Amino acid sequence: MASPLAPVPSTGTPFIPVEPQAGAGARVVAALGAIIVLLGGALFSLGGVFFAPLGMLTAAAIWRKRGRVLSMVGHWLAALVGVAVVIAAFGAVTAAFVPKGSLDEIRRSMDSATTAAAVQSGRASPADSAARRAARRATSSSRGMAVMLAYGFGFAGILMVAFFGTIGWIGGMLLGYAVNGRWPGTVP
Repeated sequence: MASPLAPVPSTGTPFIPVEPQAGAGARVVAALGAIIVLLGGALFSLGGVFFAPLGMLTAAAIWRKRGRVLSMVGHWLAALVGVAVVIAAFGAVTAAFVPKGSLDEIRRSMDSATTAAAVQSGRASPADSAARRAARRATSSSRGMAVMLAYGFGFAGILMVAFFGTIGWIGGMLLGYAVNGRWPGTVP
């Protein structure tokens, strides 16, 4: 007789539902949808959405090599990372080619616009003038200007990554469905 504390032997492999493969019609429709989504997104992102399916493919291959399946949320995060790398590289290249005196020109045009607005507004309350002084101090400082530009570009970058990454993810999921006959992230 076995001990009551002895481990119970396994009766087989755990049950994992297997999704059936799609038919040819569904795969063709998914391929057309992927083409439409990716080409439409490429018009607005200058081709950046094409890196989302590439990121998804790379992450899925890494997980498959480890003996696991990348989930659908994992595919979405991989698509965001793929687009983020491209947007960061584009930003770095653009920043490398900006002329040296550009920040000073931006500051001068901001000062002239602020002066013109101050002349046009004849009356100002003490709160308005205090806010105007604080804004003038922040924009006259090169450190303040750099912080404001960093926040602005960071926020714009996050929005672009989220938008273009999600569009690329949708196209990549449709493309994966068309190629494999099942949604990426499901068990084969």
